[in-house]
Amino acid sequence: MITVPLIFDALRNAARDITRTRVLLLVAVPVVCAALAWALLGWLFWERLSTWVNGLILATSAGRWVAEWVGGALTVVCAVLALALLAPGALLTSLLVTEFFTLPALIRFVGERYYPNLAHKQGGTFAGSLANTAKAVAIFLTLWVVTLPLWFTGIGALIVPALNSAYLNHRVFRHDTLADHADAMELQMLAGSNRRCLYLLALLLAAFNYVPLVNLVVPALTGLAFTHFQLGALAKLREAQVEQT
Repeated sequence: MITVPLIFDALRNAARDITRTRVLLLVAVPVVCAALAWALLGWLFWERLSTWVNGLILATSAGRWVAEWVGGALTVVCAVLALALLAPGALLTSLLVTEFFTLPALIRFVGERYYPNLAHKQGGTFAGSLANTAKAVAIFLTLWVVTLPLWFTGIGALIVPALNSAYLNHRVFRHDTLADHADAMELQMLAGSNRRCLYLLALLLAAFNYVPLVNLVVPALTGLAFTHFQLGALAKLREAQVEQT
């Protein structure tokens, strides 16, 4: 049975490994490139996006009522909405870059260093990974749109993005970190039975998105933590099966 201490073991191991030169090199280039790309897009199109959002608000009677109600704060409202529209794109870019370019190398690193005797049964497939990611992204975007009004409650602008990104990360990484080592049955068993623990792990890691500079490596840190958690859980599962025979 997986317990909460395994979550903190995964966090501790991931925090240690993210500082290793080999891991930093794996993480730095794609993540920094993605961050710079979105910063450049934001700088180039921020005024156009804000103007478009402003026009969108004033195009409806409800929007004009909101504009009249907020008065001089309309500029702030437009800025919040523009940021809310840019944020999911930046999050998805970081996740996809990590998933397809960085995560495979991180899994090899953790597997070779900490679980060299853990057999590779390759229960996951590339098609399965794509399908899982596509479904997770669709649900994430739906949640983002539905919860968008909560951004204007103040604290909602801090809590809601963390909850949504935690869902996305736990849905994607719980599958991909096991795909190479687990067989199909183990993959299904561990991805399902550890769902709550993995969401809690993703939520704890989401808090680091609010720490400047550290937030650049949060996707990779999440991938490392999930790899440690899932491979550790798989090793314990196989040990228990051997003891029962």
